[in-house]
Amino acid sequence: MKDRDLFIEDLKSLIAAKSVQAPPEPGAPFGAGVALALERFLAVAGRMGFKTVNHEGYLGEIECGEGEEYGVIGHLDVVPAGDGWESDPFCLTEKDGNFYGRGTTDDKGPTLLCLYALNEIKNAAPLRRKVRFFVGCNEENGWADVEYFKNKGGKFPKYGFSPDGDFPVVYAEKGPNRVIFEIPYRGAFCKIRGGEAVNAVCAYACAEGELREDLLKKHGLSGKDGKIESFGKSAHGSYPELGKNAILPLLLYLKDCGENVEGLLRVFADQTISSVGNETGNATLSPNVIAQKDGKLLLTADFRVPAKMRAEEFFPLFDALGVKYTFIKGRDPLYVPKDSEYVQKLAAAYNAVTGENAQPISQRGATFASVFENGTAFGPEFAGEDCRIHAPNEFLPAKNLEKMYAIYLAGLKSIVL
Repeated sequence: MKDRDLFIEDLKSLIAAKSVQAPPEPGAPFGAGVALALERFLAVAGRMGFKTVNHEGYLGEIECGEGEEYGVIGHLDVVPAGDGWESDPFCLTEKDGNFYGRGTTDDKGPTLLCLYALNEIKNAAPLRRKVRFFVGCNEENGWADVEYFKNKGGKFPKYGFSPDGDFPVVYAEKGPNRVIFEIPYRGAFCKIRGGEAVNAVCAYACAEGELREDLLKKHGLSGKDGKIESFGKSAHGSYPELGKNAILPLLLYLKDCGENVEGLLRVFADQTISSVGNETGNATLSPNVIAQKDGKLLLTADFRVPAKMRAEEFFPLFDALGVKYTFIKGRDPLYVPKDSEYVQKLAAAYNAVTGENAQPISQRGATFASVFENGTAFGPEFAGEDCRIHAPNEFLPAKNLEKMYAIYLAGLKSIVL
């Protein structure tokens, strides 16, 4: 990889921009930290000689080449750091062969790698396609950046990839949605809350009320000064089995104290929804945020629909839970045939670099790839890896840098040269 040291300095600068969604400010619709990350990324692209456009703090765009358009899109916003870090999450830290920091793998590091690869390509030969490289600012919290761009008349290329999934190349993604379950609650406990992001397994939940030492011990909870605390383990909401949800033991404690929370416990206990799927995978339902409000308990779940299926097909299964719910539509699943040209080009690039014979895959996570009519996710995680995305101590393996760069370089060359 050319300019590796400069890449590390640029990544360090991006990680230091605390791009967690915050209240809007002038010119910063998602908060000052997100705006700073966008400003710094576009400055790197400008230094490289790319044409850059800042779409009013919502989305950044970088262009080069002429001809038929091809797109790349990553995102600069990140989920909250949460507790449990062994280093400053917003300071790039190299330790034991890894680069630690929020956004190193999701998605600042891979997005920056793609920019560096595209820069090397454009400096070496004329491009036969026009590349439009986008950087989003609200991928983790609703895609308001994409909607703003579209509402202003912006159009994305028909084909493209996002470096925000898995290698070798992803041809199908689940469609992400939210389901808010609701039960009436005017019990003996107050300030019941937990979870920071709907797409991250809840790592901390708490409530105030009666402390029962026997029940605290039974459910592995902590209690002091009238406050009950539940500590879990965060993970990406599309892989709930990799985490430990802190909400469940808290609800079980409330139940054992005589509180009527059976409806929400049925949501956790249900196995029917997650058993439905097809060759691209099964549905996932991960209840990740709980809140007490206006005489109710609200449990918000991350719900992902397999490719080639519709969310509406699952409504009878939700009805069967016997809990009032509100379905909030996210996005339809992504599906591009495995044998399509660009899927095969990216798979071939991956295999040429790694020496493997890997085939296109489906994944649970939903990425910006779906902004393209024929979009695919292309890395950055390799099979069997867990880079702690959406969890404490997120990292980018240093040994992967050269390999990832070579793959992105080969993939882009196969398309634009």
